[in-house]
Order: sequence, then structure tokens, then C-alpha cells
Amino acid sequence: MESKTSKLVAIVAVVVALGLGLFGGYMIGNNMDDMDTNESATTQQSTKQADLRVALNNMLREHVTSSLVVTRNIVDGASQQKIDGAKAAQTANAVAIATTVGDLYGDDAKTAITAPFVEHIAQSNNYAQAVADGDTMAQATALTALRAELRKVATVFNSVIPSVPADTLYEALSAHEDLLNQAAVEYKAGNFEKAYQLENDALVQISGGAEALAGGIVESKPDMF
Repeated sequence: MESKTSKLVAIVAVVVALGLGLFGGYMIGNNMDDMDTNESATTQQSTKQADLRVALNNMLREHVTSSLVVTRNIVDGASQQKIDGAKAAQTANAVAIATTVGDLYGDDAKTAITAPFVEHIAQSNNYAQAVADGDTMAQATALTALRAELRKVATVFNSVIPSVPADTLYEALSAHEDLLNQAAVEYKAGNFEKAYQLENDALVQISGGAEALAGGIVESKPDMF
């Protein structure tokens, strides 16, 4: 009788052990799956944010380089055909930036940003032309018009990215244009080393702007990033 009872207890113990093992394995497996899912989601989120930063940085740096090409062509007295070709690339980049804004915030935002962004480019080119002509009055006129368009650009960005203050953005945009304008003056004067340093400073500065904008976009669009 004791032998049968012992065997029964042993069998029950084995069954219980197997059950606990299977249940434990199931729980561990589920926990591992949850961890993998969470890690995958975090990785995807980080990748999207990184892609956004890279895309904005590339587009804004292209804005600087395309503007510099136009400025040099104007100051160097290049053919109108060459200047127009450089301006076309500059405008295409502006449209690409506005389109990115539209993809994130809608067609109204795209429309609102396109006009002042393109116009600020036109006034920047007018400034370069005034430098080439040695016309200080025209430089002052172009600068006033340029700052007015920069204020509009800053206001539009702030309307869709509230965490980026309009005044702060305006100051950053103005600093960006000041670097390009100073580079044009130095280039015209033949101070090429100084001009190239200012141009490089403009590239570094715009990258910081891209980082700030990307951070604001991520904050305003948590469902997308």
C-alpha cells in the first residue's frame, strides 16, 4: 500500500513539475516576446527620428550651398544663363523644404511657407547683386526686405511647431543670412580665405538649426516619431 502511494505521489510530482515547467517557459517566452516588441518599437522610433534629422540637415545644408553657388556666380559676373541655372536649383531646394513641411503639417502649411521662403531667397540674391555692383543703398534695401521675409518664415514655422519660438527662429535665420551676406562681401573684396571660413560657419550654423527644428517636429508629432 505504501509502495502504491509513493508511486502515486511521485507521478503527481512529475506532472506538477512538467506543468510548472511548461507554464514557466510560456511566461518567460511571453516576457521575451514583449521585450523584443518593445525594443523593436523603440528602435523604429529612433530610426524615424534619425532619418528626419538627416533629411532636414541635408536639405538645409543644400540650401546654403545652392545659395553660395548663386552668390559666387553673381559676384563673379557669370553669364545670365549660368546664374539662372543656379537660381533654379536654389528654388527647387526651397520647394523641397516647403514640401517636407506640407507632408508633416498639411497643404496649408506648405502654401504658407513656400512664398516667404522663396522670397527670402530672392532678396538674398538681390543683396548679392548689390554687393557685386558696389551699391550700398541697394544692399540696405535688400537686407530690410530679406529680414521681413525671414520674420514671416519664422512665424509660419512657429505656427506648426509651437515649441520653437518665432523670435528664436528669426534670430537664427538672421544669423544664417548674416554669415552668407558677409561671405559675399569678403568674396567680392578678394578675401577668399575669410569668405570660405564664413561659408563653412554658415553650414555649421544651419546644421544646428536643423537639429532644433527636428526636435520640435518630433515633439509636435509624437504619433509619427
